[in-house]
Amino acid sequence: MAEIDFVRDVKPVLEFNCVSCHREDKAKGKLRLDEKAFAFKSKDVINPGDPDESSLYWMTTLPPDDDEIMPPIENEDKEYPLLKSEQEILKQWIKEGAKWPDGVKLSPHKRLPKKITFEEHVQPIIEQNCVSCHRKDKAKGKLRLDTFEHAFASETNLVPGAPLESDFWVLSSLPPDDEDVMPPEGNDPLSPEDLYMLRRWIDEGAQWPENITLEPKKKSLTVLGMMPKELYQKLGFKPGAVNDGFVAYTQKIPTSDLSFDMLPIKGGTFVMGSPANDPNRSKEEHLAHKVQVSDIWMGKYELTWDEYELWMLNLDKDNREYKKLETTEADELSDGVTKPTAPYTDMTFGMGKSGYPAICMTQLSAKMYSMWLSARTGKFYRLPTEAEWEYACKAGTDTAYSFGNDKSELSKHSWHLGNSRFKYQKVGQKPANPWGLHDMHGNVWEWVLDQYAPPADKAPTKLMVNPLVAPNTLYPRLVKGGSWDDGSARHRSAARMGSNLAWKQQDPQLPQSVWYHTDAIFVGFRLVRPREIPSLEEIEKFWPSEEDIKAIPSR
Repeated sequence: MAEIDFVRDVKPVLEFNCVSCHREDKAKGKLRLDEKAFAFKSKDVINPGDPDESSLYWMTTLPPDDDEIMPPIENEDKEYPLLKSEQEILKQWIKEGAKWPDGVKLSPHKRLPKKITFEEHVQPIIEQNCVSCHRKDKAKGKLRLDTFEHAFASETNLVPGAPLESDFWVLSSLPPDDEDVMPPEGNDPLSPEDLYMLRRWIDEGAQWPENITLEPKKKSLTVLGMMPKELYQKLGFKPGAVNDGFVAYTQKIPTSDLSFDMLPIKGGTFVMGSPANDPNRSKEEHLAHKVQVSDIWMGKYELTWDEYELWMLNLDKDNREYKKLETTEADELSDGVTKPTAPYTDMTFGMGKSGYPAICMTQLSAKMYSMWLSARTGKFYRLPTEAEWEYACKAGTDTAYSFGNDKSELSKHSWHLGNSRFKYQKVGQKPANPWGLHDMHGNVWEWVLDQYAPPADKAPTKLMVNPLVAPNTLYPRLVKGGSWDDGSARHRSAARMGSNLAWKQQDPQLPQSVWYHTDAIFVGFRLVRPREIPSLEEIEKFWPSEEDIKAIPSR
């Protein structure tokens, strides 16, 4: 075997098999494998030079019925041990000294299917990324990938069982700035999932039915419309660019008479969660720990139906057609973002519409709206992280609520179960918090970007900077702030709640809608705009991810 490269060879093995259970926010057995310092804390886990004394390796080689095998096999239909090739990568890496470059952090990825088939898993990757330039009538570099015969015509293009000897895979795994990388510069690089899928396929023999001819397919799935990375590039966002003029502003939504207010929230360090000795804290609240967040703008109010239906019901396009406006580039970009299917019932459930908070959307819908609004306005909007939301809610305070500790004062500041008349209310009627934000306590729960993760038994001791628990399962995902249907405990600044499938209990559709939570008449959202724009590689943390997209059924 060639010398092991950590980023190319080892990182994917750990990310797809280990990090989901051994990371900062979920360290089973108190073991973390997402950062070098934690992975090498014990020589029992990684003993450089001696794989047989490294549990990271030898526990993967145990019999499948052994209770200590890693990854654990809880369901034989879905769970499976490491492949021999993956075991060999770990073994040789440790044998060669277990080199792990400084600064390389690992992110969890969902395990690949137990059995990979060409038609279901490999063919779409090749058709969407390769065949447009390597087919019968356009064979760049005299290479064709549209048929078995041509793909295997070269002895080095595809070598079954040997991805590191296969030019097809090696060139795809090069760094994005390498002039030989495939797909070439100007195209989206293969995702980590696609890359690892191809490696697994070649490792397992590169089976390719001889009777199949591949056709070039557009990478943008018609069900989604424009992909997040594609929109990011078309809008001309530049990673790290800082938006100057950090002041409050009113954002107009072109083609409508609507606008919304955004307030600057200067970043800083705060205590997230609540003290362990607080007698009123919920077991779902994080233990108090220090967190640092960056500058953002945040919506002054919760998003209203007036704004949301421009996207949800495609009223934006209807307005343009009614006014007979000429089509602009922004129109084309915003029209390229997928809209929800029509709701089967009135999603306000008779509680009011104009000026009231939009409700009943899934987290996917909220993220897709932020993507649409970005296309519509040219500014980068997204949901807040849990940390950003709580920082803005506390607004410099260290009390249970932004107005103090006395829950008897709640009615002056919040719509809750005791004063809401059993429905949500128009936004902005209660006084703002110290930073000018309305309804951070109550009215409706608000979506944030994070997966719901149970609080750790011990509070983190080091300062956490812009933390985000990126979702890797559909449920539970996180909402903050309490609602018109909750008591005082749920309105605390540190309060948090996870979503669940019961929020779709009344949905009569099969499969149930990815857009609507028919029973979550207490959930809405508000938007933020970061002062510093993220990188292209990070965009799926903030707009719909590949896992979100896969959940959208074809129409």
